[in-house]
Amino acid sequence: MDPKVKRQLIKDVILILISLGVAYLVMKSPLVNTITHMTSSWYILTAFVAGIFFTSIFTTAPAIAILAKLGAVHNPFVIAAMGGMGAYIGDLIILRFLKDHLAASVVMLIDSKGKGEGRFAHLLHQRLFRWSLAFLGAIILASPFPDEIGLALMGMSNISGRRFAAISFTFNAFGILVIAFIARSAIQ
Repeated sequence: MDPKVKRQLIKDVILILISLGVAYLVMKSPLVNTITHMTSSWYILTAFVAGIFFTSIFTTAPAIAILAKLGAVHNPFVIAAMGGMGAYIGDLIILRFLKDHLAASVVMLIDSKGKGEGRFAHLLHQRLFRWSLAFLGAIILASPFPDEIGLALMGMSNISGRRFAAISFTFNAFGILVIAFIARSAIQ
């Protein structure tokens, strides 16, 4: 593997671990309760903003906590719709600024030669494989995991902008809806 790529991957992993640690500390602090309490009359806007933060590895955990608290108290379908719209905006921001970097990192992790050559590069030209990447990326968007990996997979599949918008909103909204229902059932 190219030494530059290896250094970048190590740097990315360290940043992810640090962000997970910070997210854990934020979740354990009273900050999430304070935010949801202060914005209770603005819950639609709060769900939209939390949806934006639902997408990034640096902010997923606190956003999930806020969306869960909102979904436990307010209509889960409204929370999911507004959070899904916010998540779509967040995905667009991530895709706009990090698309090439994310795709290159995923290719280097998967490709055994580490130079974008070989079987994986050949597979990228196969239509069924590209659709499989898009579907796997969409599943990651629906999960509470950060969207960067899913966005990289969708970016490598060369999906159209309209399809990306529909998939991003739908799968993120579904994931938020599941979180809201779990939170709602936990308090009953």
